[in-house]
Parts: sequence; C-alpha cells; structure tokens
Amino acid sequence: MTQHHRPLETVAGRFRPWHLGLATALILALLGGCSSEKGDSTTTAASAQSSQVDPLAALKWAERVAGVSTTSAESLVDGSDRTWSCASCHGEHGEGSNRIPALAGLPAGYIAKQLKDFANGTRQNATMSYLARSLSDDEMAALGRYYASRTIETPAGASLGGEIERGLTLALKGDWRVSAPACYSCHGSAGWGVGQAFPPIAGQHPVYIYQQLVAFDTGRRKNDPENFMHDVARMLSDADRRAVADYLASRPPRQVPTPLSLGAPSPDRSPESEQSIQEEDAR
Repeated sequence: MTQHHRPLETVAGRFRPWHLGLATALILALLGGCSSEKGDSTTTAASAQSSQVDPLAALKWAERVAGVSTTSAESLVDGSDRTWSCASCHGEHGEGSNRIPALAGLPAGYIAKQLKDFANGTRQNATMSYLARSLSDDEMAALGRYYASRTIETPAGASLGGEIERGLTLALKGDWRVSAPACYSCHGSAGWGVGQAFPPIAGQHPVYIYQQLVAFDTGRRKNDPENFMHDVARMLSDADRRAVADYLASRPPRQVPTPLSLGAPSPDRSPESEQSIQEEDAR
C-alpha cells in the first residue's frame, strides 16, 4: 500500500474538540444526487470558499426543521409537475443504490444544509443543483425532516473488493502514520453519526462513500468547514478508500432517528445495540 506521508500536525493538530460543542472534527458527508460526484483527474487545492463554511449551519437548519411538517415533502418525494421525484433516484424508502446515497436516517439539519449547498453551488452535482434550486428553504427543511424520520434495516454491503480488516482499523483507530484519524472519532462509536453535523456512515453504499472521499481529495467537494475532510481524504491511498468504504457498508445502519434538539436524549447512545456493535468491532 502506498502511504502518503505528511507532517502529523497538518491534520492531527486540527483534530480537536470544537469550541461550540459540535464534536471532535468535521463531516464525512453523505448526501448526493442521481449523478456521481467524481473528482477531477488532477488534484486541486480546496477553494478558500471552504474556510467560509459555517460550522453551525446544520444546527441552524435543525432549528428551522423543527418548525415544519413533512406534508410538503411527501409530494416532492413522489414527484410533481414542478419537480422530479426524490424517490426515483433515492428509492421509495430513501434507501439509495450504488453511487446514490441512502438518505433515510441522516440528520434533518444535515440533509437541509446539503440541499442548500447544492442550490447555491457550494456543493457541486448537476442533477442535485438543478433540483435544489427549485426548492424553498421550508421545502428543504421538510425533506430533511421526512428522511430523518426513516431508518434502513440492512446495510448496503461491501462491493469494492476492499480489505475489510484494514477498513476496520481505519474506522476504529485511524492510521497516524499517514495522519488519518479514526472515522468513528467524529461519526460516533458505531458509525451512527453525532448530532446534526456528523452524519451516519455505517451501512451506506460503498461506491458513494468512495466517490465522496475522491471528491474531497480533489477539491470537487468542498462544503466542509476548514477543509477537514479534504485533508483526511488525501491522506488515504486508493486501497484505503476502498477498504474503509467496504467496511462501513458492511456495518449495521442507524436504527433510530437523530433528535433535532441538542438537549434531547439521543437514543442511540445508551441502548445495548450500539455497545454490542462496538464490542463486535473490537474483537
């Protein structure tokens, strides 16, 4: 495996708790559209626009989401004369497929933020940008709430030929030889996400995860504050990206919705389900 060496402080030095209670780092994001977000063949530096990404955006969207119903979202999911059907790409239950991400179970604030990013060009995808520009902010919030209230029962499953044991190591421990932090240190101890800004990654489609890592690396995707995911993704070899994508895709997906309020109890933290998954990973 080719290792990409870089001084440890460039990523690890930035890998610290956020002062406003977000968590320890920022987003391995999981939302996309009907077409892929492949990066350019030549690696480009992430734009200065990334440094302007509001780290509280998902939380602010969650506040808006709390005030909307899912009624308007239902017609968007099914499709109408005004917009295409979300379900036509993301599945009847938000389960996604292959390079199209599963939306069910992602945090409402996170989903709404991604839609806004597609609409204003902060995140690039021709199909999703076209669709998102047709939505009002309330409709974005309603879609976030709609998909956040759903769950996926089974994982997508590995399909990239990645080395599962290597993926497990990267998810649980990272690899500080290449300055790569553990995926679970930001996305929860079972990969079920943390709050509104850190989406679940366990059970997601491996092709989608892999493509997003490539997009972060090349700078095609740059809607993460401080370019954190750009720095993490570029530390990983192609084999490592496939390994971690396949490992995460083989894990049980989140089984309960993410609460909208920071003060609300988080049902995925106390039950035995997450603890048992942690113990299984550790074996």
